[in-house]
Amino acid sequence: MSHTIIVGIDGSDNAECALQWAITHAQKTSAEIRIVSAYTVPGVNMSQADIVYPADFDDAVKKTVEDIAEAAAATVTKAGVPVSTTIVPGDASGVMVEHSKNAALAVVGARGRGGFAGRLLGSVALAMPAHSQCPTVVVPSTWPTRVMPTTPLPIDDPVRTSDRPSAEADGRSRPDFSGEVVAAVDPFETDTPVLRAAAAQAAIYGVPLRLVGVTATHILSPEWMPSEEHLIRMYDEAAKAFTASADSLKGDFPDLEVRFSIFDAPATEVLVSATYTADLLVIGSRGRGGFVSTVLGSTSQGVLSHAVCPVRVVRVNRRQPGRRR
Repeated sequence: MSHTIIVGIDGSDNAECALQWAITHAQKTSAEIRIVSAYTVPGVNMSQADIVYPADFDDAVKKTVEDIAEAAAATVTKAGVPVSTTIVPGDASGVMVEHSKNAALAVVGARGRGGFAGRLLGSVALAMPAHSQCPTVVVPSTWPTRVMPTTPLPIDDPVRTSDRPSAEADGRSRPDFSGEVVAAVDPFETDTPVLRAAAAQAAIYGVPLRLVGVTATHILSPEWMPSEEHLIRMYDEAAKAFTASADSLKGDFPDLEVRFSIFDAPATEVLVSATYTADLLVIGSRGRGGFVSTVLGSTSQGVLSHAVCPVRVVRVNRRQPGRRR
């Protein structure tokens, strides 16, 4: 397998944030970095406007992109990481997707230079998790500074957790996943691509892995509300499944500490709230519901739009679900 990390560079501050994250990851994994930059020359409908670009306009655009890529490569070299650059004409999203075919990981910023100011995700950050042939890490525009929303999402305590009660925990207003890699997994599946990818990431960084699951009884039909006995049984079954998930990792990751928290709340709100403290969130590219044509699940899109820590998106094939209890 390739040990190359591709990084989309466009000269924006967010691209610099993505590059710094990629450098740190490459140092820990002995990977090399490939800087990928794309450029397009604006087209003009001559029937609508009498505009003629200078003959060397294409060369000037390309030279600007080359300078940006070379500066990024110099930063990588200074960090002691092997680096190469690729500069090609074309749409940035398409170019990154194409290069993901021969990469172990893609890293992009959540926002680039283009697009409308009000759009939460840039076009590349939206396209890569959905179509990339390798996992994609989307880095927030201010990382490593974690800019909290004006009104953080209110999240209740988990209904089940592996954490032991403590006076410090009782005094917190929300779950704290500081110093952990958080994996968003189905609480009733014991082995998934997301689980394995998150475990590998946590092992590389030498931090605990936190499994976060959502039971979603809050969206059940009001005509049928589960009894307290039913809820308790469901929560207990989810906790047993997460314990089995942790046990399944011991063979490949014997030194990895695995913790879990199970919530009964909207999935997007739980996962966005997790990014308030987690070092990294790992999610799947697909959800359970929605149309087959929706390549990136609605939960994944919501999380990527509002996350304040890096998010790693793992491709999940709908036809190959994880092993269920």
